[in-house]
Amino acid sequence: MSKVFLLVILFSCYNTYDNSGMVFRTYTDTVIDAPQPRSRSSKLGPDVTTTPQQIETTSNKSDDGCTTFGAPLQSQSQYEQSTKLPKWMKDYFHWHREQVASINRCNFRDYKYIILQCSKEQEKCGGLGDRLKALPFFIANGATYKRIFLIRWGRPTKLEEFLMPNEVHWSVPDWMYEELNNFANKTENKYNRKGKAVVNLLRNHPETLVISGSLQDYFGGSGLYILNDAKLAGEKDPEGEGSDLTALGWKKVRIIFHDLFYTLFKIAPPIAKLVEEKMQSANLVPGNFSASHYRAFYGTEHKKDTITEEHLAKKTRNALNCASSVQPGDPIFFASDSLSAVKFAREVMMNETETNTNTTSSNTSTAINRKKIVVFDEGKEAVHLDKNYQWKSGNISDFYATFVDLLIMSNAKCMALGQGGYGEFANMLSTHSHCVIQHDHQREMKWETCKWND
Repeated sequence: MSKVFLLVILFSCYNTYDNSGMVFRTYTDTVIDAPQPRSRSSKLGPDVTTTPQQIETTSNKSDDGCTTFGAPLQSQSQYEQSTKLPKWMKDYFHWHREQVASINRCNFRDYKYIILQCSKEQEKCGGLGDRLKALPFFIANGATYKRIFLIRWGRPTKLEEFLMPNEVHWSVPDWMYEELNNFANKTENKYNRKGKAVVNLLRNHPETLVISGSLQDYFGGSGLYILNDAKLAGEKDPEGEGSDLTALGWKKVRIIFHDLFYTLFKIAPPIAKLVEEKMQSANLVPGNFSASHYRAFYGTEHKKDTITEEHLAKKTRNALNCASSVQPGDPIFFASDSLSAVKFAREVMMNETETNTNTTSSNTSTAINRKKIVVFDEGKEAVHLDKNYQWKSGNISDFYATFVDLLIMSNAKCMALGQGGYGEFANMLSTHSHCVIQHDHQREMKWETCKWND
């Protein structure tokens, strides 16, 4: 029989994390030398023919005294070595690095930008998956329209508190944000939250300094991405329209997303250290455990009291059963936005044991744990990124659990997914994204009823 894994963590930790077995990368302030220069013409930029250079600035001032973007970047080895990212995207990243190396406070209006934006004033930005699944869409449009891709969050705080630039400098400097009047100037910034509308802005306003958006699209604009992908690759347009294009695009997006994510992002130190500590404490080895995510309050965050404990327990048990069915015998990491669901998963692990009585020797009884379930009980429910009314303390660390759980789940081999896009987003970051089962869904016919499998 298998051992029970119970882990309740009620603290934060800050150890350095650099485990080669993990699939995410952590922050380092070391500047890595760039490869030897190669001759390359820039077909994506205005009259730029220089070789991509490593940004090695240690000062925030350029030679003429103008404030620069300033932060050092890693070398471009991550995306250059990728076998998943298309060539046009790698070329765009080379061009992007060249442009950013030249931008400063004195000349930034000489360039054009496309910004994935979430401002405090926007009606809705969505959760973590909603905000970042559109990365390929924005990058493809940046390449198509020769604009520098950047990201700026204002709600609940800057993305850089959680994820930091890695090989592509996507961060909007505070001075640039201030110069553009917080993007409130509609002459210099045009914004829309629908994919086709963003494309129309790009086509119809080539002289506008900033085109920004934040897609509220489960598939992250995949149907539009695939059209740009074909053009940038010099291929004919894919056949189909509407949902057919979305399906084709979504398949391509899922293939590239892991490598794209880690090209763009390093995990901020506090979050990386929490992930390391929790995985090590629970003996979770990447690829040797499954993950199950149960979104209990999808669309009902404002009326949680209408969901009964019986309903939460039933859904939690099915979520655990489904995870065991796709990866039997291995530990299950369980995460949920419901504290009651997390507590129930812990009870399942602690209480469902069988007793083995050894009558041939000492006549002692030993409880043998049957279910290997890992939960991290923080003593409070997770705070949704887009639900400001849930955020009472004002502490940025309240959102760490959202990123920690996501990254731990992304290291699982197989996943059991529920409603919403959060679990799906974790699966997109996994190197085993094909091993998945749906334990819950908005539509009853699209989820499985599972039995526990040892």
